[in-house]
Amino acid sequence: MAVNAKHRFPWIITAAGVLTLLLTVQILIAQRDRLAENPTWRPLISRLCLIAQCRIDAWRQPDAFIPLLQTVVADPNRDGVLLVQLSFKNTAEWPQPWPQIEVKLTDVNGEALGLRRFRPKDYLNEDQAGDIKPQQTVSVEIAVQETAGKAAGFAFDFY
Repeated sequence: MAVNAKHRFPWIITAAGVLTLLLTVQILIAQRDRLAENPTWRPLISRLCLIAQCRIDAWRQPDAFIPLLQTVVADPNRDGVLLVQLSFKNTAEWPQPWPQIEVKLTDVNGEALGLRRFRPKDYLNEDQAGDIKPQQTVSVEIAVQETAGKAAGFAFDFY
């Protein structure tokens, strides 16, 4: 018994639509980390990963960390050690992991005397865990060994 071509046509269209949808979902999942870097796509990818039980990389936007307070003082308890105190705010729309903080000490001419990049594990206490929420302000203190030359200035950067 032959099936009428008129009755097969809706099933072909439906099957093509379902296959197209599945292919689109596969592409979104395969490219999820790249797409999640875009603020427009991130909410959709986050929801898709909840359903598909996949993970996306943490939101990283180092330029969204805005320094609010920055000081460098001599450690009163240790000779040759400077205490770098830094407060900054996450202005990104998403929670972010703690950044790497680069500290550069300079002389009176602005020449670099020392430069070091600190990872979160180098400067965080146990009570400072998790991500930094949007619009959250945090403070850290980093001990830095003073260089041979006397530091006259300092600069920070986030990575």
